Amino acid sequence: MIDEKLRRQIEDLHTRYIRAIDDDCLEDWPALFTEECLYKIVTRENFDQHLPLAVMDCRSRGMLEDRVTGLRKINFFEPHRYSHQISGLMIESVEGIIANCRSNYLVVRTMAEGTMTIFSAGTYLDKILLDPAGAKFEERIVVADSRRIETLLVIPL
Repeated sequence: MIDEKLRRQIEDLHTRYIRAIDDDCLEDWPALFTEECLYKIVTRENFDQHLPLAVMDCRSRGMLEDRVTGLRKINFFEPHRYSHQISGLMIESVEGIIANCRSNYLVVRTMAEGTMTIFSAGTYLDKILLDPAGAKFEERIVVADSRRIETLLVIPL
């Protein structure tokens, strides 16, 4: 049986994650990860076949910070916003101070003129460092159900 305090700590991390992205506070996003971390977006097809090609592969908080800097200063893209829905949180195991979790996600993208589409849906596979000061992602693998990914995926999923 998983402790409710532990569940709330993980749910709070998820909430801070989607608030950073959906509220366009992307500078807050890297701080939700440990210094040495993995953030990877991979298609379900590649994940299931254990193929190494990822859509995005960041292996440290510094790489996540560079991603945000690039998004803010280098990339040009049509303005849009995300709205994340996360469900089905399952805490699969807790090994010491690391929780292994999975959950489903759905991201709706709204363009500046108002068009809304389902941008991505899939599964989050997480290793979460449990810390009294606040949980952090040690690893977040985003497994996108579709192999069809936008050419310029600029905002994290």
